[in-house]
Amino acid sequence: MTLPLHGCRVLDLGIITAGAATGAMLADLGAEVIKVESPTYRDPFRNWNAASAATDDGFRPFRFTNRNKEGISIDLKTPAGRDVFLELARRSDIVVENFRRGVLEELGIGYDSLTAVRPGIILASISSQGESGPKARYVSFGSTLEAMGGQAWHTGYDDASGPVTTGRALNYPDQVVALFATGMVLAAYRQKRRTGQGAHLDLSQRELTSFLVGEEFAAAESRPARAGNADDGYFFQRCLRTQDGWMAVSIPGGQTPRVAALIGEDDFTEDGLARWCAGETAGTAAASLQAIGVAAAPVLHGAEVR
Repeated sequence: MTLPLHGCRVLDLGIITAGAATGAMLADLGAEVIKVESPTYRDPFRNWNAASAATDDGFRPFRFTNRNKEGISIDLKTPAGRDVFLELARRSDIVVENFRRGVLEELGIGYDSLTAVRPGIILASISSQGESGPKARYVSFGSTLEAMGGQAWHTGYDDASGPVTTGRALNYPDQVVALFATGMVLAAYRQKRRTGQGAHLDLSQRELTSFLVGEEFAAAESRPARAGNADDGYFFQRCLRTQDGWMAVSIPGGQTPRVAALIGEDDFTEDGLARWCAGETAGTAAASLQAIGVAAAPVLHGAEVR
């Protein structure tokens, strides 16, 4: 099977997640991806160990966001480095970047410079706030984008506990923009193959975060209470401790009599289910609940998933 981006070359200036993960997914789709790093400022993910900052035996995110890529080190702040990059661009189809707005132009490799050497090139610019506007040069992280995009306003277990952001380990807006960017680049590349026309794609993490809040914007005048995992369609959604770990369970209201019978209670209560789970292993508890039609599963860590 020929992959959609077979024969396509991508110059990947991305770092951390938003840009680099986009390049990785383009490689998954068959593109030749060349990661371009500065000799004086490497991708911070090279030194970011997800398991422990003190050891080297955990999973480094760099391995995941830069899979299947070639690599080159170019000092883009020098005239010689700029010339090397533009020569590579002349032989490439796509450039991906998530620098601070204005940096590409300062380096002399902005969209106009790229199209001058490669008409029809596609530039995917990923940023927190977009290319223009009063907040285009804001310093942002995933947590602040969740706040500005409206997502954090809806999250949390109750109003007293306040909003909750996904934090450094996830940074939801970074994951979201990489998925959308990959789709937009693929669409632009297909258009280029048909017409020869390139594009400058402007991808704002804040806009995409707001987009995924969905219909809540239509009800902006109302302010529903934060309810954690509570849902009208599912009476109970929680992770409960077992003898050997944790188990996740989702129970629609109509299934509570079955659960009560299983755990030996007259009526379903959260405390009753918690006590029953504490006396079972996660695998046994999940299997018993699955047998009566209730969605349940042990909570697995990385080694167990593999």
